[in-house]
Amino acid sequence: MQYLLALGGLVVLVSSILAALGFRGRPQVVGIDLGTTFSVVALKATDGTISIIPDHDTGKQLLPSVVTFLADGKVVVGARAVTNRGQYPQHTIFNAKRFIGRRLGEVSAEAADHAYRVAANFTVGSHEPSAANQSGPAGFALELAGGERWISPVEVGAELVRHMRRSISHYLGFDISRVVICVPAKFGVPETKATQEAFERAGMKVMRILEEPTAAAVAYNLHQGEGVRHVLVYDIGGGTLDTSLLYMNGNAVSVLSVSGDDHLGGSDFDTQMRRLLESKLERQEGSVSSGGVAKERCDSSGLHILAEAVKIKLSNASEAETICRDSGGIDRVLVVTRTEFEEAAAELFGRAMAPVQKVLEDQMMKAAHIDDVVLVGGASRMPKLRELLQEFFGPTKRLHTEIDPDITVAWGAASVLD
Repeated sequence: MQYLLALGGLVVLVSSILAALGFRGRPQVVGIDLGTTFSVVALKATDGTISIIPDHDTGKQLLPSVVTFLADGKVVVGARAVTNRGQYPQHTIFNAKRFIGRRLGEVSAEAADHAYRVAANFTVGSHEPSAANQSGPAGFALELAGGERWISPVEVGAELVRHMRRSISHYLGFDISRVVICVPAKFGVPETKATQEAFERAGMKVMRILEEPTAAAVAYNLHQGEGVRHVLVYDIGGGTLDTSLLYMNGNAVSVLSVSGDDHLGGSDFDTQMRRLLESKLERQEGSVSSGGVAKERCDSSGLHILAEAVKIKLSNASEAETICRDSGGIDRVLVVTRTEFEEAAAELFGRAMAPVQKVLEDQMMKAAHIDDVVLVGGASRMPKLRELLQEFFGPTKRLHTEIDPDITVAWGAASVLD
């Protein structure tokens, strides 16, 4: 008995010394951004530093929010699922976040934009997915072994979260089941509850739910400044644009106004770039390559893949080139300048500032009232967008771009962890 008491006392003593030295043990909670296009896991170490946990399949920071449900029952997630979009378009689900927690009648426009079938869960008296039951929960009808099956957006999200949990275990050597999650400011109760359910189905306990613009502002520690600050968060991802106006006074943070464009995102600029490449081919522009290095065909599908790569290159260069193989087996080299792209996408860039004006008008505020502007989402890297924002807010207004805009929300979620 004396031995056990002595051992217990030693444990308490060692624990006290470690605590006094600032040792807090291993991290127990992660921050996750379950995004429309990409998902990210961030971890706050015991010394306060933030890091991004890479995907265990690819080693990359971003996990494509794509899931393939194969006919034989196998599930493929992330980068490997992206490659299935061409081969299994009706079984590969992406943009599931647009449907989560919503009824079929609310997502008719989004449903028409995808190759997979969007349907309600069940009609009255039937056990088959339905495209007619507009009041039913929206999901995806897939032909699998044994017949047609309805997959909910929650289950798609759960598969992504399960994959990220495996990445956490692979990276750290131990599992973490507690999480801080983020949702768009425009999400209502049904969407938020459905998002939380996706994490719970994957075996994670949700410790806190942050609105995405709040997480973005927290990532830059804007909540720690003195006095009142008004922060505009400009979030343009792969499929949507969301603009939020925040009121921040110390740890008190509230979203004053939200506006956006659900049909303006990086993919829309990709489409415009693809059309530009198609027009160059039609005009017989470009040179012929004899190197045989083209990886994509000069058809619509191949050009769409190349279009995104060219758009990304133009974020850091004034011109970019790409190569595709035409129907005659000839490799065509196409060159696009940043000016050409910006002129071709002028209508999209024109729409990009409307939500900014709307949130300010809603609060009867002007650009001069904004203290900080935070950029979020991969598409925010486009120089033209940053130029438009700088012109709108003035040359002295700082645009926060120091953190990779693809990981800002997850970074903020991890930052709030104690």
